[in-house]
Amino acid sequence: MTTTPPPLLAPIYLRRSTPNDGPALHAMLARCTTDTLRARFLATATVGRDGELAELVELVGDMSSATALEVYVDTVVRDGDHATVLAWQDGRVLAAGSLLPTAGATAEVALLVEDLWQDKGLGGLFAAMLAEVATVGGLDYLVAYLGTGNVRARALIRRFCPDARFLAPQDGVIDVVIPVAAISTAACEQHRIDSTGRWSQ
Repeated sequence: MTTTPPPLLAPIYLRRSTPNDGPALHAMLARCTTDTLRARFLATATVGRDGELAELVELVGDMSSATALEVYVDTVVRDGDHATVLAWQDGRVLAAGSLLPTAGATAEVALLVEDLWQDKGLGGLFAAMLAEVATVGGLDYLVAYLGTGNVRARALIRRFCPDARFLAPQDGVIDVVIPVAAISTAACEQHRIDSTGRWSQ
């Protein structure tokens, strides 16, 4: 993982993922720490969750293998049934946020920000953007699956939706139900991008 400080003054752009984004997304995942990967992928599999996590953590960097990591990247860049947006700076992906339809007017919300860009505002930007996508798409609820130690994600959800319901943990995972209509407009308006997709920090 690189330890070079992020160039905070260089412009950051957001756009929807495309099939050509796989290599850059792989590179971002390879720069993430084990803790960051665990926070993002802990609840991707309801069966064999521990094995799925171990595979993801162990095989980051071995991009030639057909792993759960490959399945994630292929889904993000190729599956047109969900919305995934990537944050870019100088040809590098910094973060990925997705809405994955589940049932009815509900979708799973998932966010991954590489370590050097955490606590720089990207999480709030993606939360605001995905909330807008959910509203425009007519969704009633978003769901999220968090590890019990993911304090950062819990705080982000509470800031944008104080009415979110955090269910009792099961197997170290908290299910969160977020009513789209209750997402805070004030919180969303703190994060804006211009017509070119550029984020004004």
